[in-house]
Amino acid sequence: MRIHGRLFMMLLLVLFVVGCSTPTAESTEPTMTTEVTDEAPTATEEPAPESTEEEQTMEPTEEATVEPSEDEEATEEADAAVQIDGTIGVEEYTDTATFGDMVVSWRHDGEFLYLAMEGPTEGWIAVGIEPTQAMADADYLFGYVEAGEAKFWDAYGTAPVGAEHPPDEELGGTSDIVEMAGTEENGVTRFEVQIPLDSGDEYDKVLMPGESYSIIVAMGPTDEYNSKHFFVSSGELTLQ
Repeated sequence: MRIHGRLFMMLLLVLFVVGCSTPTAESTEPTMTTEVTDEAPTATEEPAPESTEEEQTMEPTEEATVEPSEDEEATEEADAAVQIDGTIGVEEYTDTATFGDMVVSWRHDGEFLYLAMEGPTEGWIAVGIEPTQAMADADYLFGYVEAGEAKFWDAYGTAPVGAEHPPDEELGGTSDIVEMAGTEENGVTRFEVQIPLDSGDEYDKVLMPGESYSIIVAMGPTDEYNSKHFFVSSGELTLQ
C-alpha cells in the first residue's frame, strides 16, 4: 500500500509540472502602441492670401504738382512788383500816362487795381474814374499829406462842378481802399493806392480787365479838402 501511495504522489507531481509549462492562448485583441516624442505637433500652414498690386507697391508715390493759374501768377507778380510805400519804382507799374505836370501810373492783377499819382503840389491830388458829366459820378481817389501824415479818401462826385465829392461813407457807401501810402517832398505830392476792381459798393466803378475808362485828374493848392483845384485834365485809363 505504501508503494502505491508513493506512485500516486509522483503522478500528481508530474501532472502539476506538465500543466504549468503548457502555453496559454494568445489574446486576439489588437494592442495599441503610443509613441511619445519630445517634439510639439506642428500646425498645418495655410497659404497666405495674395497681396493686391497696391499692397505690393511699398514705395511712396510722387505728389501731384499743382500749377498756379494765370490769375494767381498775375497776383503773385503784382504783389512782388508793387510796394505800397509812397515811392514809385521804375518797374512797379505796367502803364503810365502824363497829364501836363501830373503823372498817373497803374497796373492790375485781375482782382485789384494798383494806382499811383504824383504832381507838383503841396496840396491835394486826385484821380476820378469814369465821370459822366465833368465831375459828376466819378469814382474819386483823393488825398493829401498834412504835417507828414498821409490822408486819403474813397469819394464820389455828386455834381458836375464845385467841391461836390464827399467820401463814400457819407453817402451810405463804404471806403474800399485796401492799402495806401503818400509822401510830400520837394514840393511834390505822391500817392500809391490799392482798390478792388469790383468792390460791390454802388459808389465805386466796376472795372474790367481789357476795358478802357475815362478819368479826370486834378491838383489843389492846399490841404483843404474842398479847396478849388488849380490844375485839371482828363484822359483814359486802359486795363491791359
